[in-house]
Amino acid sequence: MPVLSPHRSSASGLSGSYRSNFSSSALDRPYFSPSSYSPRITSYSERYTTRAYTDSDGRRIFSRSGSITEDGVTTRFREESREPSVRRDSIGRDSGISSIRENSISDYPRRDSSLSRNDRLSTLNVIDSVAELRNKYSPANYVPACLRKNENISRSKSINDIGLPPLEAKTNNKKKDLAASPKLNRNAVSPSNSIPSSLNSLSRRSSDRDSHRARDILDDDSGGERNTIRPFNSTKVLGLNGLKNIGNTCFMNSVIQCLSNTRWLLEYLRKDSYIRDINTTISGMKGALIKAFAEVIKELWSEDSSDRVVVNTVSLKSQIQRFAPRFMGYAQQDAQEFLRYLLEGLHEDVNRVTEKPKPILTEIDEKLSDHEKAQESWQRYLRMDNSKIVDHFVGQLKSTLKCTYCGHCSVTFDPFWDLSLPIPQRTGQLRLSQCLDSFTREETLDGDEKPTCSKCKERRKCTKSFSIHKFPKILVIHLKRFSPTERFRGKLNVTVDFPIEGLDMSNYAADNIAPCRYNLYAISNHSGTTYSGHYTAYCRHPYAGTWHEYNDSRVSPISPKSLVSGEAYVLFYEQEGAKSHL
Repeated sequence: MPVLSPHRSSASGLSGSYRSNFSSSALDRPYFSPSSYSPRITSYSERYTTRAYTDSDGRRIFSRSGSITEDGVTTRFREESREPSVRRDSIGRDSGISSIRENSISDYPRRDSSLSRNDRLSTLNVIDSVAELRNKYSPANYVPACLRKNENISRSKSINDIGLPPLEAKTNNKKKDLAASPKLNRNAVSPSNSIPSSLNSLSRRSSDRDSHRARDILDDDSGGERNTIRPFNSTKVLGLNGLKNIGNTCFMNSVIQCLSNTRWLLEYLRKDSYIRDINTTISGMKGALIKAFAEVIKELWSEDSSDRVVVNTVSLKSQIQRFAPRFMGYAQQDAQEFLRYLLEGLHEDVNRVTEKPKPILTEIDEKLSDHEKAQESWQRYLRMDNSKIVDHFVGQLKSTLKCTYCGHCSVTFDPFWDLSLPIPQRTGQLRLSQCLDSFTREETLDGDEKPTCSKCKERRKCTKSFSIHKFPKILVIHLKRFSPTERFRGKLNVTVDFPIEGLDMSNYAADNIAPCRYNLYAISNHSGTTYSGHYTAYCRHPYAGTWHEYNDSRVSPISPKSLVSGEAYVLFYEQEGAKSHL
């Protein structure tokens, strides 16, 4: 690129192709006319002394101080100059590169006597200030933090340290120095110490960061200091570690964090109570899946890490895709489907059934009461599937089929791991109770959907309805936002208002079933579209009771007022008064 000449042409006030459009401008006129100038100084004298010393680079520095007397007024001055540092080329010739001289303008008052005494006095003060600052804040005087002895440095060693004076020695009282270090940093770079504004702004930002860091330093039991950053104030709260996204695994991370804050499951895994329940006979994974899952949970709740850590889930994912090959690779997956497969895999690893029983092929006697039918159906289910996972996550639905022709009612009971609730409208806002009403309301089965009436022995028009006969300790509610009836499987972004405390399920209970209430403790959220989205989790700490957002590796506090949104996808509720027996 072209470089402008440092000298002006004698023919024009500016060099280059530019010419002023004005015939006579201020640029073409001299600052003063020599013919009209008359000297203002009648007497002038100068006295000075010179001394020399060597700096840290081995160069000689010449220091001169003295006084100038003009018309009886004396002005003292001080200046320094450094010996040129000469570089040599490949054949030993001087390259002509020398250091900048500090006194390059020291003779200016004598060369140009047109300035007034006050002007020259101001010039000398500037020379003195610049020389002092350059000497004080020169990079040559910088001592790296790692080489400083017996110093307690709160400022992190960074590029912002360069140009700052070496820190002064401090007392041996470390706690006092740590508490005072933010103030010392601010004073060291304050404008009153004449640090240039650009350097001052850099140091101020560094000081602000270090001041925040100093506030987070806690004392350990030995009385010394331990640099422990507390993203969440006060004492350390466990269980606030994040999960690494190893490639479109946000769906998995969201579900894991929700299960990590399920108190009974957390204690079941952290206390290694699951080990005595591992099924090594009929379980396909032989305990490998629940062991990998327990390791992740323990890392999320680790007491050994001084700082928040990010947990890697590669080992767990490898075990999950062994159990369910559909999760192989790194394609986007559905969180609710992953939850079902994960719970099923954990259940199989700790299934109390060690030998597969012979299946029962006979139907449950129709003459039994509904309660007896429910008990018989549940016992048949436990013959095959019986574990701690089932004890807490599995409930029982009552399905009633009524023939409109003869009035006969056929009642069946089926286990459920979660309730998949339809969203009855596309726009606006609705309540969770409306979704539950839509799920349990009576519907008519006609046409191709007509079932065979057990009494008429013919296909008849019937009505069908659901109710809950057995409430699980952990109620998982899945909001069906991805509508299969849409042409392009569009997502329903309707905001469903759900209660955080006291979800009353009495309206959806079967006859003679005690009412049940639940409290929310976790949410798996989905943002974006069907084909491009992201999963996060909102979880209530099982011990502290505070809410946090889990966004893969990032964990941050969140207000309960922000929990309800159009992104809530899977809700986790805990039964009031439910006790976990390990």
